[in-house]
Amino acid sequence: MKAAIAYLVLTTSAFAQAPQGASLLPGSNSKEPINIAADKLDYFDKEQKAVYSGNVVVVQGETRMNASVLTIMFDRKADGGKKTGQNSANSQLKWMKGAGPITIVNKDQIGVGDSLEYDKVKNKFSLVGNVTLSQGENVTKGDELVYDLQTGQAVVSSRGRVKSRIVPGDKPGQPGAAPQKPTAGQ
Repeated sequence: MKAAIAYLVLTTSAFAQAPQGASLLPGSNSKEPINIAADKLDYFDKEQKAVYSGNVVVVQGETRMNASVLTIMFDRKADGGKKTGQNSANSQLKWMKGAGPITIVNKDQIGVGDSLEYDKVKNKFSLVGNVTLSQGENVTKGDELVYDLQTGQAVVSSRGRVKSRIVPGDKPGQPGAAPQKPTAGQ
């Protein structure tokens, strides 16, 4: 594995051209720059494909994703019919696939799975295989998570049963938490 780290800040490339209000990573903002670091980057101009491999880290705003391999396919439909090799900055993200283990962290929320897929047309993320979602002590496990970036709806499914552990408590910010009561002097 090469010691050099491929590092790319994609503030003006295909990722920055995401639809207004859409985000590339769950919990992030499309206006935030995307930083990708990896041990290696292979770019295939004719195919409009970038393959990051080895300790891949993607950061957008407060959201961070780790993967072993991340493949990004671009679509040149927005480039006015230019031929391959001309101004790839006009390309737009078509889809993204990650091989794991995959970990996505946003503040105190963590999603883990064996692989990841993002389809721009459907505007959905999927975590597949050994999926675990956690926030504090609350945990949900299944075989697949489909997260709709437009609606914010997450669906967890399983070949067996989806399992959740919900811990009631008084910690603010956790699902099921009771509102904090003001203390004397407040």
